[in-house]
Amino acid sequence: QRYNVYWKVYSMAEWQSKKAETAVAESHRRDLERRTIDHIQPGEQQPETDHKLQSQNSNSGEHMGRKWRDASNGGWFSYQLKVTPGQPAKLICTYWGDDAGARRFDILVDGKKLATQVLERNQPGQFFEVEYPLSEEWTRDKSSITVTFQATPGNFAGGLFGISVLKH
Repeated sequence: QRYNVYWKVYSMAEWQSKKAETAVAESHRRDLERRTIDHIQPGEQQPETDHKLQSQNSNSGEHMGRKWRDASNGGWFSYQLKVTPGQPAKLICTYWGDDAGARRFDILVDGKKLATQVLERNQPGQFFEVEYPLSEEWTRDKSSITVTFQATPGNFAGGLFGISVLKH
């Protein structure tokens, strides 16, 4: 049997740059873990069940090794996410930067419109995050919120590749 092993080869300058890049990414990851109140990986059965997925005209799949969920034809999907009562937070959603076309949707929190998102090749070739601030009014007297992604008529909602609630 034959096997091949491929190694990335860097010059000393490239290696120093790669080390610095990795350190920044690791620091960012640790900061996110520390600040995360709740997180869902859309398209995965157990996390969606745990977060009480509700949906209409919704699908899930996989792209670039990551799961996603969307909704079409006026469809929607929602999750229940934990929050800290009366504390400001950030809702962070991950999208694929090449999504385009009819991808306009509203993001609702407990039935009230938080934002409208349009996906139109926002960051080609990479995943990207959008932060939506949640002031203390959105979390007052609540330990959880229901976040709904509602497709506008003739559009898709998503694809959504990740959703988190972080301490502000």
